[in-house]
Amino acid sequence: MINGFMVVDNFFDNFDNIREEFKKIEIYNKEEFNKKFPIEGFVHNWPGYRSHKLHIDRPFLFNLVLKEINQKIGDEPFNFKNLSINSYTHLRLKDSEEDWVHDDAIVSGEEDHYTLLVYLSDTNLTSGTEFFEKDNQTQPSATVNFVQNRAVLFRANIKHKTKSQYGDDINNGRLTLNCFIQIQR
Repeated sequence: MINGFMVVDNFFDNFDNIREEFKKIEIYNKEEFNKKFPIEGFVHNWPGYRSHKLHIDRPFLFNLVLKEINQKIGDEPFNFKNLSINSYTHLRLKDSEEDWVHDDAIVSGEEDHYTLLVYLSDTNLTSGTEFFEKDNQTQPSATVNFVQNRAVLFRANIKHKTKSQYGDDINNGRLTLNCFIQIQR
C-alpha cells in the first residue's frame, strides 16, 4: 500500500459473468434508505442511490467480495485480524447531488479503517476518485480513473470525492461497489 492506497485491476475474476447481478440489487435514495434502515441517532448522508448491506441482501456476492479481497489484496494491510465489512452498491447519475471532499473514518483520524471501491460500470475515463491532502482540499493530490472492474483500497481517513458522475439510469450511470472495512480490536 503506497501513500495510503492501492489500485487493483481485474478485481473480480470472470467479471462478465456477474456484472449484471450488481444491477439487479435494489437501491434507495438517502431519504428512503434512512426510513427503511434506521439507525438510532444516526442519519446516512451521501449523494445518489445505495443498496442495503450486501451480506444481508446478497450473501453470495458478499462472500465473493471477501474471496477477492483475500486473493487480490492479501493479508497486508489487514493481517487477517477480525474484520467488520459493510458493503453496498452505489449509483451516481449526472443529475445527482454533487459530491464533496470527505473521509469515511467513523472517528476522525482512524488509521485502521479502510474503504474499498470497485468500479462496476463501463470504463469512463472522465470519472473516478480524487484524493486530497488534509491541508489542501481544492486540488487533488492523486486521481484514480474509473476503469471497469478496478478496485481502489485506501485508508478511510484519506480525504476524497467522486470525479464526475454521469448517466441517467443504472445501465449507463456510475455504479460502484463500496466496502467499509474496520479492523476490530
